[in-house]
Amino acid sequence: VNFVACQLFALFAAFWFRLYLNPAKTSPDVRHTFATIFGIYFVIFCFGWYSLHLFVLVLMCYGVLVTASVSTIHRYSFFVAIGYLTICHISRIYIFHYGILTTDFS
Repeated sequence: VNFVACQLFALFAAFWFRLYLNPAKTSPDVRHTFATIFGIYFVIFCFGWYSLHLFVLVLMCYGVLVTASVSTIHRYSFFVAIGYLTICHISRIYIFHYGILTTDFS
């Protein structure tokens, strides 16, 4: 229900975003700030405390993007993302035994 509510709200927010924050009237910094705030709110609303895993994953991949060379970014970010999500998924299976009924972030 939360996910569907977020999708509908995001659709209406997109129309509002396009009408009132269009590129001709608003600077890119303001547009990026609003998009980031709405995105963080949607993730927290949909996934609850599991959203922490998504933020950690994004920060880890950002660290790879900052430190790796251009020719190897795709490999390192792929292995970091798949490795982290695999560890999270395996821990959810064997530690929590699928006991938590929620949307799977992985």
